[in-house]
Amino acid sequence: MKKILLILAFFVLLISNSLSQQLTDKQIQIGLDKIYNFNWDAGFEAFNSIIKKHPDDPRGYHYKSIIFLWYYLGNLNETNLDSFTYFSDKAIELANQKLFEKVTAELKYLIGSIYYNKSIAEARSGNYLQALWTSNQMKSNLEEAVKIKPDFYDAYLGLGLYNFALSQIPSTLEWAANLVGITADKELGLTFVNKTVQKGKFSKIDAQYYLSQLYSRVVVDHPAAKELLNNLVRRYPKNLLFNFSLAWVEYELNDLTNAEKHLRFVINANDELYPFVVSNANYVLANVFFARNQFDSAKVYYQNYLKFSVNDDYKGISNLQIGLCYEITGYRKDAVKFYENSSDGNSDIEEDLYAERKGNDLEDRKLTVNEIRLIKFSNFIKQNKLAAAKDSLINFLEENKLTNDLKAEAMLYLSQISYKQKKYQESLNYSVDCIQTEVENENWIHAYAYYIGAWNSFNQKKYTDAKLFLLQINNLDEYDFRNSLENKIYSLQRLLPPESNK
Repeated sequence: MKKILLILAFFVLLISNSLSQQLTDKQIQIGLDKIYNFNWDAGFEAFNSIIKKHPDDPRGYHYKSIIFLWYYLGNLNETNLDSFTYFSDKAIELANQKLFEKVTAELKYLIGSIYYNKSIAEARSGNYLQALWTSNQMKSNLEEAVKIKPDFYDAYLGLGLYNFALSQIPSTLEWAANLVGITADKELGLTFVNKTVQKGKFSKIDAQYYLSQLYSRVVVDHPAAKELLNNLVRRYPKNLLFNFSLAWVEYELNDLTNAEKHLRFVINANDELYPFVVSNANYVLANVFFARNQFDSAKVYYQNYLKFSVNDDYKGISNLQIGLCYEITGYRKDAVKFYENSSDGNSDIEEDLYAERKGNDLEDRKLTVNEIRLIKFSNFIKQNKLAAAKDSLINFLEENKLTNDLKAEAMLYLSQISYKQKKYQESLNYSVDCIQTEVENENWIHAYAYYIGAWNSFNQKKYTDAKLFLLQINNLDEYDFRNSLENKIYSLQRLLPPESNK
């Protein structure tokens, strides 16, 4: 009888622990849903409730730390960073204590997730070497989690992002990566992130968002990114980051109307916790108006961006664009003032590097009438007015007083238009004509012409030709927007068959 009672007591304890675990899991999910929809007070309430009921459970502290991480990423306030550090360190301390009792996949995943968040915070604060070390701690813990429990799908998100991000590590940090034994596989990274997207529990939403960013920024599959972000915005309509990211993808897809709608939502929210997102929304909305040839409106939002920006990112290109807006509308003297400030940006951002070069050039000379016309004609493409753009550019090329740079740029745009119209041979012809036109200052034109030529060859199933076009890009001298183009090249290379002579 005594033995039976002990067995019954054991099962009662198991059931009690199981119910407690389920209730805590439910509370975590409630809290996450709240913070994903920017309902911060309700998120705090959910995680504080876990801490109060289970003060020895590291998860309450971990998920509470995430709120402060969101705050910090939105405003770079050091107080938020300190709070994040305090609660994440407390979570690590409690998790390590529990490891002495029993090593579980759940605990290893939790510790790995905490280090993952720490690496994000460190990278955002510019402490890249520490971020590298922390990311390695994340990796080892998450690998142990999936070793113990291979179907622990939440753990694959961190491993996926690790592989993807570290495969693109800057050359200046390669020595550090080698020092701590970091290796990475980009394709494996994508596979892992997709695992969490499909089967994750607590990390599923994070995985969807991060995958959308990989698709939009690196893999260059904007339709796939848009589908993910549309789903996130429908589920969490008040999330400014999701709305902004969707707007950026819509802008890239030339859907200017919907991009403006989501950008205005972000700007009108005027969230003091998220000045970074709000200021960036002003920048992209300025690009929308510039693409519409509405230069006075574009100028206003570029200036708003400069006014509200929390760092130097895109300050150079914003100043250049304001200068162009002034000069296109007939105010050369005002334009020069902003050209002079085009070097104020972040030299790690290729748009700002381009702005510095171009601004220095335009300080000393006026935009020509033909340069202004070409800007307006190319903007027709962003407006999806392909026929108007094509007619304008063809007529433009028939004029005699064009520089080679303008001729090549116009042919590049014609190649883009024909490609969008699925006239691949016509597009290829324009690309070749562009490449054969010698340029003096704008080396990026030839690089992008080779790239479009590769896509045209690919669509005609001429895979060897496609690879040859891509190889030619490697032979070019340094050119603007190189990183962006290399990401685009990667998106095509993923589709090419290994045997190029088929």
